[in-house]
Amino acid sequence: MDLTVQQLRYFVAVADELHFARAAQGLRISAPSLSQQIAALERRFGAALFRRDARHVELTEPGSELLPMARRSIAALDDIVSWAEERRAGGAVVRVGLVVGSHIGSAILSEAARAFPGTRWQIRRLGFDGSLTALRTGLVDVVLAPALAAPSGPDLHAVPLWSEGRVLVAGTGHPLAGRDCVTVDEVADELFVATLGDEALTDWLGLPRSDGFAPKVAYVAATFEEVLDICSAGLAVNIAGSGAISGSPRHGVVFVPVRGLPDATVYLLRSARSPSAAVLAVEELAVRVARRETGRPGPG
Repeated sequence: MDLTVQQLRYFVAVADELHFARAAQGLRISAPSLSQQIAALERRFGAALFRRDARHVELTEPGSELLPMARRSIAALDDIVSWAEERRAGGAVVRVGLVVGSHIGSAILSEAARAFPGTRWQIRRLGFDGSLTALRTGLVDVVLAPALAAPSGPDLHAVPLWSEGRVLVAGTGHPLAGRDCVTVDEVADELFVATLGDEALTDWLGLPRSDGFAPKVAYVAATFEEVLDICSAGLAVNIAGSGAISGSPRHGVVFVPVRGLPDATVYLLRSARSPSAAVLAVEELAVRVARRETGRPGPG
């Protein structure tokens, strides 16, 4: 039996819902048909993907291993379908990658849609470690990403758009949640959720390594959504740019300004090699909108 992407979609739907009837409803097929498809998939792999009884459903170890691969396979096929549709439709297409949302980023996208009505837009949420790869492999044309220093490379062009302060991201039950602001010293003993590991977190904080502050990393998240999930559960805290306050609101999470850290700058990143006219137009518009929204001539 050949493996089909539709079977993978069935598997992912059940894995997300952990309930066959709800997954079947979302897929618009009957629950018995879905059970048959999952059983066929399990025979194909020679392993049970779910452990289920009358009361609950859970992934087995093979199911847990398959899930991220299935998601990547589905996403890859969806990319191919989108590419084919774009080729047939013609016209300019601009694919924008976002690492963390912000009201200025939203204003840029909104104005770009009005300014270039003939352009088709694709907006992708990117992981912390995948933004440059997405740009270099052509998955996106433009990335909006915060950093303390401009990402560099002969194939990258970085334009600073605006700068923003830092905030502590914490669950509403955290002892510091009700504060107007906090200092770096006050969070020194907290457990952190990092985005790319210990060293990357230290770099993101922008503190001299000689000052003795070493953040305790308890979790590593691939996306800012995962950061918010971990913080809202009260498992750890994070330091983000203040744009997250408006761009990534979440029930159960508070954002508290942090004193003593350098500002972060949000950059527009694109390929330095033969950018399209549409991408150059978006870059020019982004700079203009960022200046208008901040009321300043440049980052700051």
